[in-house]
Amino acid sequence: MILEVSQYLENYLWPNFDPETATFEHVMSMILMINEKFRENVAAWSCFYDQKGVFKRFLDRVLHLKEGRELSIAEKTNYLVFMINAFQSLEDEMVSQTVLKLASFESWHSLSYGRFQMELCLNNKLIKKWRKTIKKEAEEATKRGEVFNPSTSLEVRFLRNFTEEFLDVLDFKVFPQKSSANEDEIDDAAVLYCERFMEFLIDLLSI
Repeated sequence: MILEVSQYLENYLWPNFDPETATFEHVMSMILMINEKFRENVAAWSCFYDQKGVFKRFLDRVLHLKEGRELSIAEKTNYLVFMINAFQSLEDEMVSQTVLKLASFESWHSLSYGRFQMELCLNNKLIKKWRKTIKKEAEEATKRGEVFNPSTSLEVRFLRNFTEEFLDVLDFKVFPQKSSANEDEIDDAAVLYCERFMEFLIDLLSI
């Protein structure tokens, strides 16, 4: 890619990134350039090391990027590839300290009641760990002067929302209702997204 050869990320996107004012297009452009670095098997995170605090805020912008906005299937796929690359970079502490929280014990708040009971049933260690987690979260909410409501936290919502997005693509793009004249056509972009999501799930299971 010409933009990678000219170091578009290092020379323009990153120096001009402001966590408060960066547009959707700016953040998505950074996502695309980081993905391109991974595709070419070159160091993707090195340019961020001199400003780790700003990089953390960049990741925060990425994790909230979909809020209030409907992404195209191409944008969803590129976003997903970025998350795959991030979860495959857990050896880098700068990356792992943010993304690992998305697969933490707190995400169990999003489980259905029945599934939650199945996971905890007859497992005293998990029950004790869950109680300690709840207590810690409640204390932290109290310190912030907030009502304890775990369903509002990013750690609880992220994987659930990501999975719901995958199911929507699967239901409406890959296996739509047989009602259109072109019912035999396959949405290749949607299939690619689903394939990538399977890769993402495999990475999660390997953590």
